Amino acid sequence: MKIPFLSLLSFLMPMAAYCQLSEQISPKVSLSVNTNIETYFIAEKLAVDHIGNYVFSNKETSFDHQPIVYFGYKEFRSWKDRPVILRISEILKQLRDIQHDNSQQIEYLLYLHQFPKKGFRWAVPNDLPMYNETQYPGAKALGIELGDSLASFYKQARIGDFLKKNTAFYKGALAEARKYINIKAIPYMEKWYGQQFAGYELYLMPGMPITAGDDNYRAFGPMITSPKGKVSAMVFSSSIQLPLLKSLKDYQHFGFDNAEVTRFLTVHEVGHSFVNPQLAKMKPTILQDSALFTPALAKSLENSYIGNWDVCVIEHLVRLGEIRTAVAMGDETEANRLRKMHVNEMGFILVPMLEKLAVVYETDHTKYPDFKSFLPVIFEALHRLTPQDIDKLVQQNLGS
Repeated sequence: MKIPFLSLLSFLMPMAAYCQLSEQISPKVSLSVNTNIETYFIAEKLAVDHIGNYVFSNKETSFDHQPIVYFGYKEFRSWKDRPVILRISEILKQLRDIQHDNSQQIEYLLYLHQFPKKGFRWAVPNDLPMYNETQYPGAKALGIELGDSLASFYKQARIGDFLKKNTAFYKGALAEARKYINIKAIPYMEKWYGQQFAGYELYLMPGMPITAGDDNYRAFGPMITSPKGKVSAMVFSSSIQLPLLKSLKDYQHFGFDNAEVTRFLTVHEVGHSFVNPQLAKMKPTILQDSALFTPALAKSLENSYIGNWDVCVIEHLVRLGEIRTAVAMGDETEANRLRKMHVNEMGFILVPMLEKLAVVYETDHTKYPDFKSFLPVIFEALHRLTPQDIDKLVQQNLGS
């Protein structure tokens, strides 16, 4: 369903108006630094002093290659033994053992009004991962308490003053990322998949600790439920290591000046918003062909940390969408770059076969009005393959 332009602006602008670290970069796309998320990572780094590690953060690393992480810890380390941080530490210790990640908490925090405002901006859906008591027993109550504790920490420690004092750094990060966000691709993606979302919210996480390394970064794309419909969100860390300077005000680079990673993440993660929900409904069908995830294919994809057939199919189809979106935009140079990267360099050996199928989809929208309606054709083609076919494709790609 198309949303009228003025209606969409009135829906998206209240958040942008409230948060100074936010920009509406197109009628449907916002780029922000979220106060709740930044508060969370400051607290997480302090909590790690008590619990040792959490995801990428650990007690022994200063993260001086990430200025906000380093100077945020330096600014607030006197708080690490205060009751509010001790309680957050205990909550995170329990959540670590239940969820083994922090993406669930971050997704939940996006439903809250940004601190210091209280309450929820949108109602939390019952199918929120953090609310899944079957998969994460006890996580719901802990997550809700974590949100309350973070709000208290924000107020007590005056996190808002830290954000305001370092507005220039955060705005510099937003400016770096904005240069490379391919907002022109989104209408083409909507048309190719035959689906629209109420909006797209992109969040930078300068405060998220990432292990030192030239190719290290993290991103993920939660789907948020709003009164106007589904909103495709994407959160991503810095991807450029920076040399340590004396203070945050001395930096002229901000960790997000990475054209390749930003373009890849913004299109790729948005692509997951179109693909993942559809494939989740068809998981039993996908798993029938798990034998196709051969050791050779696993080796081919090892640099993408793919460990099973289900994820393998998802990642192939997201990359297919990237390539075909570039083709639809008339950008054959970008399409060829993506083919080389995804197939030759990253080992997604089924992409050429999937592209041939995609042409069928693209030329018969009467029969296949959207990507969802074409998925059975894709799964039928995959089902006809054998493990030997897969290994042959891997070998051919290695020789190319």
